[in-house]
Amino acid sequence: MMLPKLTLADLARSGHVTRWHSVRTSRDQTLAEHHYMVTRISNKLAKDIIGPDLSDTDLLQIMEYASLHDTPELLTGDLPSPLKQHIEHLSGDNNPIEAIEREIAPWLFEMKEAIRREHPEHLLIVKLADIIDALVFITDEGIGIHAKKVIELLYQMLENKLKQGITTFPQYNWRRTIDLLNELLQNAEESKVAFELQP
Repeated sequence: MMLPKLTLADLARSGHVTRWHSVRTSRDQTLAEHHYMVTRISNKLAKDIIGPDLSDTDLLQIMEYASLHDTPELLTGDLPSPLKQHIEHLSGDNNPIEAIEREIAPWLFEMKEAIRREHPEHLLIVKLADIIDALVFITDEGIGIHAKKVIELLYQMLENKLKQGITTFPQYNWRRTIDLLNELLQNAEESKVAFELQP
């Protein structure tokens, strides 16, 4: 059976697809919102981590990939990370989720592979942005004990990805990731209050 290829019309529906169905939240986060936030966070992280060595072309490539990175979720939905990891462990090189994603969005797979060949550190930046967006959303909107456990797991994922960046690409300033996360988690309320108190 051939699966349909995702089109621009499908992308327009990303505001209808919700995430976090396995975690109780005070509101839904849409795929469109997630893509937007990961794109903005990736932009800031890339500039902070890579610094003046980052070309405009590289930044655009990072932002384009970030803005589309979870597009297969238009058809698959947001699969919980533990399930993805379990399927990957069971299937090894024959991961069915990866095969489905490659079939429905071959252009995204090609984009990711081109980045992996030329600048694998860019994929790491987008993944860090992805985790930061998840942390900020669940910290703000998560409800209950399970949400707290998910936050702990996300911090562990962030730490592992940072170690990978520091080990593999030590020339870059990966610690700026924590600065940005702290800014998003701790300064957001101050910024809102300061804005709202303006006469």
